[in-house]
Amino acid sequence: MTGNTLISSPADRLLIRPFLEADAGEFFELAGDEGFNAFPINIYRQKDIASALEWIRNSQGKYGVWEKATGQLIGMGGVTHWVWDGEELFDLTYRLRSSAHGRGLGMELAIALRDHAFHKMNLPEITATIMPENIPSKKIAEKLGLQFSKHILLKNVPTDLYRLSRGISQ
Repeated sequence: MTGNTLISSPADRLLIRPFLEADAGEFFELAGDEGFNAFPINIYRQKDIASALEWIRNSQGKYGVWEKATGQLIGMGGVTHWVWDGEELFDLTYRLRSSAHGRGLGMELAIALRDHAFHKMNLPEITATIMPENIPSKKIAEKLGLQFSKHILLKNVPTDLYRLSRGISQ
């Protein structure tokens, strides 16, 4: 489990690194987990290992998340660049498989991504786009210091946009 860029996890329970082509089988299995795809603005289900490999080759700004204690791929996270309504945004993305829910791992991942965005990428602001019914992700975003900005339509999905400027709550 080595990669070229590791992101530090605050409680050190997670290994966060770029996906490698060798991870295609694990990503294929992860992408079929219902918890991983519980609130889909983007759906990551793959039809086979070849499509998972193609996704890995084309993904940018996404990291695999392994639980150190088990060595299992438990999720994905990243800082995704996108443009909405003419505005350049850098969105925190965090998803975990069902078995990782409710253990504080999502918060640990989100803290690591926030810190990476501000301290390594030197971004002035981060965002999170969250489906209105995704209460667990909203709680994580708010604990990180992100504040609700507005309701938007993202990829034809009603979404809540949250924002945090660097230096406000780190």
